[in-house]
Amino acid sequence: MFLKRTLAVLLSATMLFGMTSLSTTAATTDTEAVSAGNYYNASYLENYASNAYNEKNLGANYTKSSTEFKVWSPEASAVKVKLYATGSDSESGAAVLGTYNLKKNSSTGMWSVTVNGDLKNTYYTYLVTVNGTTNETQDVYSKATGVNGNRSMVVDLDSTDPEGWDSDNHVLFNNAQEAVVWEVHVRDFSVSDTSGVSDDNKGKYLAFTEGGTKISSDTSANAVSTCADYLVKSGINCVQLMPVYDFGSVDETITGSATNRNWGYDPVNYNVPEGSYSSNPYDGNVRITEFKQMIQALHDRGISVVMDVVYNHTYVTEGSCFTDTVPNYYYRKTSSSVYSNGSGCGNETASDKLMYRKYMIDSILYWASEYHIDGFRFDLMGLHDITTMNQIRSSLDNLYSDGSGKKILMYGEPWTGGSSAISDGCFQSKASQLDARVGMFCDSYRDAIKGGTNDASTGFIQGNNGKTYTVVNGVKGQCFGAKAPSQTIAYADAHDNLIMWDKMVLSNGSKDWNSTSSSLTDQMKATMGLLLTSQGIVFMTAGSEFCRTKQGDHNSYKSADSINAIDWTRLKTYSETADYYKGLLKIRENYSPLKGGNFSTPTFQSSYGYVVAYTYSNNTAGEWGKVCVLVNSGTQACTIGLDGSDWTVVANGTKAGLESLGTVSGKSYSIPARSTCVLVQSSTFGNLQNAEPTYGTLKVNHVDENGDVLKSTSATYKTGTTYRALPDTTLLYDYNLVNTTGTTTGKVESGKTYTVTFTYKSSGISSGYLTVNYVNANGTKVKDSVKNKMRSGDEYSVSPATIQGYQLDTDSFPANTSGTFSGTDTTITFKYKKLNSTSTVVHYKKPSSWSDVRCYSYTDDGKNPTGEWNTATVMTSEGDGWYKCTVPASACYVMFHPTSNTAQEPGQGASGYPASGEVWINNGAITFTGTVITSHIDIATGKKIAADVVSEKTKVTSSDTYTTSAVAGKNVITPLNATGNYFAGVINVVYLYDSGEVPTTAAPTTQPTTAKPTTQPTTATVAPTQTVAPTVQPTTPAEKIWIGDVDMDGRISINDVSLLQMFISEQTTFTDKQLIAADANDDGSVDVIDATLVQMYLVYNIADGSLVGQYKYIVQPTQPTTQASTAAPTTQPTTAEPTTEPTTTPSGTYTVTFTNSLNWDGTIYCYYWTSGSQGEVAWPGTKMNFVENNDYGQAVYTLTVPSSCDSVIFTNGSSQTVDINTGSKDTDYYAKTTKTGTGYNVGTW
Repeated sequence: MFLKRTLAVLLSATMLFGMTSLSTTAATTDTEAVSAGNYYNASYLENYASNAYNEKNLGANYTKSSTEFKVWSPEASAVKVKLYATGSDSESGAAVLGTYNLKKNSSTGMWSVTVNGDLKNTYYTYLVTVNGTTNETQDVYSKATGVNGNRSMVVDLDSTDPEGWDSDNHVLFNNAQEAVVWEVHVRDFSVSDTSGVSDDNKGKYLAFTEGGTKISSDTSANAVSTCADYLVKSGINCVQLMPVYDFGSVDETITGSATNRNWGYDPVNYNVPEGSYSSNPYDGNVRITEFKQMIQALHDRGISVVMDVVYNHTYVTEGSCFTDTVPNYYYRKTSSSVYSNGSGCGNETASDKLMYRKYMIDSILYWASEYHIDGFRFDLMGLHDITTMNQIRSSLDNLYSDGSGKKILMYGEPWTGGSSAISDGCFQSKASQLDARVGMFCDSYRDAIKGGTNDASTGFIQGNNGKTYTVVNGVKGQCFGAKAPSQTIAYADAHDNLIMWDKMVLSNGSKDWNSTSSSLTDQMKATMGLLLTSQGIVFMTAGSEFCRTKQGDHNSYKSADSINAIDWTRLKTYSETADYYKGLLKIRENYSPLKGGNFSTPTFQSSYGYVVAYTYSNNTAGEWGKVCVLVNSGTQACTIGLDGSDWTVVANGTKAGLESLGTVSGKSYSIPARSTCVLVQSSTFGNLQNAEPTYGTLKVNHVDENGDVLKSTSATYKTGTTYRALPDTTLLYDYNLVNTTGTTTGKVESGKTYTVTFTYKSSGISSGYLTVNYVNANGTKVKDSVKNKMRSGDEYSVSPATIQGYQLDTDSFPANTSGTFSGTDTTITFKYKKLNSTSTVVHYKKPSSWSDVRCYSYTDDGKNPTGEWNTATVMTSEGDGWYKCTVPASACYVMFHPTSNTAQEPGQGASGYPASGEVWINNGAITFTGTVITSHIDIATGKKIAADVVSEKTKVTSSDTYTTSAVAGKNVITPLNATGNYFAGVINVVYLYDSGEVPTTAAPTTQPTTAKPTTQPTTATVAPTQTVAPTVQPTTPAEKIWIGDVDMDGRISINDVSLLQMFISEQTTFTDKQLIAADANDDGSVDVIDATLVQMYLVYNIADGSLVGQYKYIVQPTQPTTQASTAAPTTQPTTAEPTTEPTTTPSGTYTVTFTNSLNWDGTIYCYYWTSGSQGEVAWPGTKMNFVENNDYGQAVYTLTVPSSCDSVIFTNGSSQTVDINTGSKDTDYYAKTTKTGTGYNVGTW
C-alpha cells in the first residue's frame, strides 16, 4: 500500500483524545508474555487468549431453527446482541427486533447465546460493556453486513451460492512461478465507457461475468475484445484483486459517482465483500452472491484469483469493532495512550498476539474455502510476525485432504509504512525464516529496472548502466536471499507510485501521457522482456502492457475515474506493445526453466554496461532446449557474441511469440536499441508442437417471444476451460425468462461453437432510469449525478446532497422529488449556490510543545488552498496559545503540524477537521457558527408553501443539536435531518407536503431550538395521571376487526405499517384490539413479518396467505370486568419532590413480578402508587430484584409492594410499560410472555 500522505510516522501523545488506559487490575493479574513483541501491551490478556485460541465458530452461526452468537471479550462485564430488521435506520421497515444477553465463559473470556427461531437475514450488533462504558459494534467475525458495514447480518451462506458453485474449483499452479499476476481494481476494470460492459455492471463485480465485450467505440468486424475476453485472449492466467473486503473509505449509499471511490486499503469488516461493487449494498446477501459469481466467471476461464488482504491496520482505531469489543488488545501500543503506527495510517494490528493471529488464520481459511480464493497478497507484510505467516502457510497446506491447499499462493510486501513495535517482522532479511512459499516483492529489482518510484530518475531500461548488476541479480531471483522462485516477486510497477508508462514518460523528460513515441514503447517492451524471462513470480499492474496512464498521478488512491479507470481504447493505440506482452507470455508458459519449482540459473554472456545477455538450458521433453535472452538498454544497436551459431529468433523487439521470426547466421546477433530479444536453439525449435492456444466460442442469444433479438454476445474461452451461459440480469429487470435452449455449461473443445438461446416475455412493467443531478446556477455539475434503474410503480424519494462550499437553492427546488416512478427516464435536478463567504477563518489552540504551527487545508475537489504539507501557511499568534489563519476557500478540511518535527493533528491516517465560515479548534473539539435553513415545499410543484426559517447559531459544536418542525395540519414527509447535530456549514432541512393549499396553520416563524447535550435526566414535574372513568362504551358482544387496520381508522394504509414498525421497535404500545388487527399471519405474535405482510398487501394488493384485508370477529363481555383503566402518562414521569407529606404505608404487602420480554437494557424499576396520590418513591421507582432467566432467556424480576398500591409501571428509565391497574388482581401478579417464531405473544397485564 502507499501512504495517503507523507506525514508523521509517530503519533504525539498530546494529540490523542479519549484514549482509555489499560486496566490496572488486568495488567497486574495478566502478566504472562505470550506474544512475540516487546511493546507496551504485548502480554495484555494473553492468558485469556491462550485459553480461547482453539475455540471455533466465532460470530453468528446460523441454522434454520436457531442462531448461536459467539464473541471474545474477556474484560467485558456484559455483552448483549441486538437484533435489527434492516442494516441501517434509514431503510424502510427499520426496527429493533430484540436484545439478548450473552453468557460468559470465565476461563476463555468467550461470550455466547443461542437465539431460537429462523434469524436468516436478521441484522445485529453487540452491546459490549467494558470498564463501565458500553459500545455498540458490529461483529469482529461478521460474514455479512448491511450498508456501510455498521451492522452485521445473520446469513445462510448456502443460499448465496450461484448456480454451479458446488462444481467451481480453485485454479491453482503446480509451481508458483507459473503465475503471471495482473493486479486490477474492481472498479477500474470496467467503469470506463470504453469497456463495453453494460451500464448496470460497470465498476461492479458482475462486470467480470460479462463475455463478448468490445471497445464501445469500435464497431468494426474485428473490434477489440475487452475485460474478461481480453484476459483470455492475452493469456493472462492470474488476476490479483485490489481490496475487495468491506472497507470504510467509500460511502456505499452513494451510487454512480465517479469520485466516490478508493483503492480500499481501509479495512472495516475483513470477512465481508465490499458493498459498493455490488448491485445492492443494502442487502447483505447480494454482495456475497455477486462476489462468488465474479470468482466463478474467472475460474470458468481458467484464471486464478489472488485477493489483496490488509490485516496490518484498520480504517479507524477508536470506533473499530476490534477496539469496541476488546479495548487495548488487538493493536500494538507504545504506551497506555499511544498506538504504534507502523502502517502510517494511525495504527498497526498485533499479528503476534494470539487472538489476532487466530483471527488472521481463520479469515484466510474462510476466504479460501467459502469464496474459493486461490492466493493472498499481504499488504505491509513486514508488520506481521514470522510465526503467524508460517502458520497461515501451514493452515492453507492442510485445508484440503488432497493437499491442494499447498498450491494456494502467498506473497506480500516485506516492509512497513513507518516505525513499528514489532521485532520479528517479515522482511527480506529474514526470508530464510519464512516458508519458501511465502513470497516477497523485490523492490531493488523494480528500482534497478526503471529508477525511483515517483520521480524522473532512470534505471537500466532508460540507459543507466549503474543499475546493471542489480538487474542481473533480479533476473536470477537473487536480489535478496530467496530460497525458491516462489519467494520472490519480479515486478516493475504496482498500484502504488507512478504506473510504468507514466514513469517512462516522466523519466524521459516528458509529460505527454498520450505520446506514441517508439522510444517509450520500446522501453516498455524491453521491461516486459526482462520480467517475463526472470526467475520468480511475475507481477504487473493491469493495463501496463498497453501503456495505461494515470496522467502522472503517483498516488491515485482516491482520484476520480477519469484518472484510474482503464481506457480500453489504448489497446488499439498501443497494440504492438500489447501483442509483444502476449507473445512473451506464450514463451514463458511453454518453457519449464521459467516456471519451475526450483531456481534455473542462466549463464550470462554479458552482465555489465547497457547489455544484459543470458542463456537458459532445458532438457524437458517436448520443449525448446537452450533459450538466449538479449537485453539492450542503449540508444544504439549492439552486436553480441552468442553461444554457438544455431539460433532461431522468437522475439526481436517488435514481435514476440512461438513462431520463427528468422534464424541467426553466424555466432553473433545485433540487438536493436532499447529492446529485449529472445532466441531459441534451432535444433530444438521443432520440439514444441501444437503449443499455440486454441479456443472455443460461446454465442448467447437473448430473444423475445417473437424471436426478435434483444441482445446477443459472442465470448471466447480457452480450450479445456468451462463455458457458462447465464440469463442477462439487465433484461430480467423488464422481462421474465420463459425458455432456454442449448446446453448452458460444459467443457470447451477447440474450435467448437456453443449456442444458447434465452427467451423472455415482457413483464408488462415499463422501466427507466431515475437520474439526480446537482448543478449550480449556470447548470454546471457541482457533484456527480446519481443514476438508478426503476420499474413503473416503484416508490422513490430523493433528497438534496450536502456539497462542500455550497448551499441548496430552495427557490429552485425540483418538483416530484418523492413519488411513484412512471416507468420512463426521469431527471431530478437540485440547484445550489455558493456560500456567501469566499474564505474560512481558522483559530487553533496549539500544543505547548510546538514552536509554531502550519495550517494545511484540502477540499473535496482535490485543492490545497494553503499550500502543500511542508509549505502550508504558518498561522499567526493571537496570544494564550491561540493561532489564526485565513483559508481562501468557503469550506475545507484543516490539519495542523509544526515546522520543526513530525507531530500533527489530527493523527496520521485521520481526516482533517471540517471548517467553514469561522471555526475554533481546541484539543480536538471544533466550535463554529452553524446555520440551519428550514424549508416547506409542495412536493408536486417544488414551490414553497411558507417562507424559509433561517437559524444561525454562533459558537456551537458538533455535539450541539438542533430541532425543526413541520407545518401543522398537513400531510408531510419529514426529512431524516429534521433534528440532528450541527456541523460547520449550512444545513438544509426540507419538509415536503402533498398539497399546495395555503396552510390553515402558519408555518413556524421561530428559529429551530438549539440543545446542549444533557448529562442528567430532566427534573420531574408530572406524575402519572390518576385513574379516570372509561371514555367509550364497552364493546358489543360480537365485534369485527379488520386485519391490517392497526390504527382503526377504517382503511389499510402506509400509516398502519409505520405504526407496526413503531410497536416492534418499542416506540408505542397497542390495545388488545390493535394487537388482533396487527397479527397479520394469525400466529399469536406481532413482529416484523406482520409489518411485511401489510406492506405487501399495499404494494401488490395480495394477502399472500395472510389475513390482511379480512375481518376477524371477537366476543367480549358487555360490561367491563375490571376497574377503569389508568391513562398513560402524557409525559415521562421524572424526579420531583413530593408536594405533600407521604401517606402512611398500610400494613400488608403483595409481590409483583415482571418478565423482561423486550430485553430492555439497564436496571429494571417498578414505579407504584395508589389511586389519587403520587408514587411513594420518586420516578423511576424502586429497583426490582432479579430472580432468574426463564426458558426463553428472559430475565424475571420481583418486588414486594404495599397492599394499598393499585397501579404500577415497569421501566428501565428510558422505556416503560403502560399503567397497569392491579387493584382486584391476585397478589402474585405476573406479566407473562412466551416466544413463538421471531415474535412475542404479548400477554395481558
